[in-house]
Amino acid sequence: MNFESDVMALNFEGNVGYLTFKDFKKYNFINHAYLTRLGGVSKNEFKSLNLSFSCGDDQTSVMKNYDILCNALNLNKDKIVRTKQVHKNKITVVSEKDILDKNFKERVFKGSDGLITNIPGVILTTLHADCMALFMVDPVLKVVGLAHAGWRGTVSKIAKSLLEMFINNYGSNPENIVCALGPGIGMCCFEVDDGTFKEFKKIGISDFEKCYISKENKYYIDSIEVNKKILIESGVKSENIFKSDVCTCCHHDLLFSHRASGGKRGNNLAFITIKE
Repeated sequence: MNFESDVMALNFEGNVGYLTFKDFKKYNFINHAYLTRLGGVSKNEFKSLNLSFSCGDDQTSVMKNYDILCNALNLNKDKIVRTKQVHKNKITVVSEKDILDKNFKERVFKGSDGLITNIPGVILTTLHADCMALFMVDPVLKVVGLAHAGWRGTVSKIAKSLLEMFINNYGSNPENIVCALGPGIGMCCFEVDDGTFKEFKKIGISDFEKCYISKENKYYIDSIEVNKKILIESGVKSENIFKSDVCTCCHHDLLFSHRASGGKRGNNLAFITIKE
């Protein structure tokens, strides 16, 4: 496997592979990762660390994969909260009552594409297979958030929605916010039709022409850069945004990719938590 990145590190605990942002090391009160597809028990197109219950994989295998993940990375399975994503921009605040007296399958927020908390120990998770993962941290007030930003979530400005939750619910100053964007499908592989291109254009961000290339009547969009610009225009400092250089489609041997697999795949899991 050939993996190179200036922004992310590929780590292994046993057979479980996971990516971390190098620039997040300095924030030692958090734990975060973007899991690869390596180290689980799922078979066929779900091979091997599929962490989605809704893509057709054997449910027992998926649950076993969560056990493997938690054992490898020393995570408390009883504090994992999940999302049932709908490609929109709803963000849910997670409190202690959301994990108390609920079993694993009950700790899921339906209709939400993002989570935010200031409760230590709560493990926020989202699922991905080309759609970008957005990690957000307030290192001053110790708040963390995580969002699933597909193209529909991007054009509905889920990045701004998550930032506004930090501001409105916890009093965060946007200038203190730190973000990590990705992995996700890169401009190299994200070919879109004319209708989707027009939806991106409607966002109205400055210098949008720098976020895409056009060739042979086709458009290739850098949706991660689009999210970065949305965050900057919402008040986040450019130097506080770390943009992944890992394309999920190009690295489909390492990561699940919807486009590379023609939709026959599992899901990568992203998580962030405040250490107890």
